[in-house]
Amino acid sequence: MKLPAPDAGRALAILESVLVQPTAPFHERRVRAALAAALDAAGVPWNVDAAGNLVARYRKGSARPVAFTAHMDHPGFELLSVKGTTAEARWNGQVPTFELKGLRLALHDGKTSVRRGTAAVLRGDGRKPGLVRGRPHNLLTLRVPAGSLPGDFGHADLPLFERRGGLIHSKAHDNVSGCASIVAALDHLARRRLPGDVVALFTRAEEVGFHGCWGAIKLGTIRNDRPVVVLECSKAMAGAEQGKGPVIRVGDKARVFDADAAAALEERARALQRERPGLAFQRRLMDGGTCEATAFGLSGYQTVGFAFPLGNYHNVGAAGVAAENIHEKDYLAAVDLLAAFAARGIDPDGARKRLKAWAEERFGAAEMKRLMRTAR
Repeated sequence: MKLPAPDAGRALAILESVLVQPTAPFHERRVRAALAAALDAAGVPWNVDAAGNLVARYRKGSARPVAFTAHMDHPGFELLSVKGTTAEARWNGQVPTFELKGLRLALHDGKTSVRRGTAAVLRGDGRKPGLVRGRPHNLLTLRVPAGSLPGDFGHADLPLFERRGGLIHSKAHDNVSGCASIVAALDHLARRRLPGDVVALFTRAEEVGFHGCWGAIKLGTIRNDRPVVVLECSKAMAGAEQGKGPVIRVGDKARVFDADAAAALEERARALQRERPGLAFQRRLMDGGTCEATAFGLSGYQTVGFAFPLGNYHNVGAAGVAAENIHEKDYLAAVDLLAAFAARGIDPDGARKRLKAWAEERFGAAEMKRLMRTAR
């Protein structure tokens, strides 16, 4: 059966509805609510686990089981103490490697996520935690609006959603866009009544050490009897270039992922590509950072990555803090491919057997005899 293509307008509307929400580690509630609203509109059931991760389930027909996962947070800050209009804050998640003094920040109420206004950096930067002259790298001193409270949070004051020249610019693609692509694929499956057996996990606090992911693993939110496809936004590089399709990510900075799962994903992608000649995807080890696929792999899950090539990774632009960007074509192709992975299933064991058979065809009795005849 030829699969219908997703509605691009719907997929982009879901992306916009999620990207405009504020997010930071431990402050993902608005992103989670936007994802849940899109799932409700599609009729896809969901729940929240004890760690605060969002979990959606779609099941129709007899497709092979698969799990999709992505994280809902992006590097941001949280106020630790406030005195008048001066606050001490901690930056959660590595972002810039340069001085942030004067940077404008969007500040949100820590309980309601409603925007309080704009803060400004008086001192500090967002590098990894570590001491410089006795002061942690990731501490900031901010000028904040009156009424700000400890626990308030925010992010760089950057565009929320802009489409220009084929690129979509936002303050936080990584990895809100991965979440949106999964929901858009589930929306397509549900509205077209396509087969699938999907557990979708949307995790919290990835940027500070995969906290939501580890919580889900320990809680058993996703069982390890289905392959896990981990969505990410990872730094664009040669071989993982914007506009040339999403990337089957075979590894990250820390680890090579499951070879059979990667082969199965590529098989399904090539099959869909034959139906849609204009569809593009790439395959690469993307070692610009470490992602949740490493955590799942270390915990015994059969795991592979699937990534958007990202511009201005973690808001680091050529001349300072800048909006991240992904290519619109990459996002829409990912939604199409995710729906195909669900509807047609991915079969790592079958992919391994087929590859082994292909390789062994090139070595039979005649080849063995020749080796033995020429051994000396």
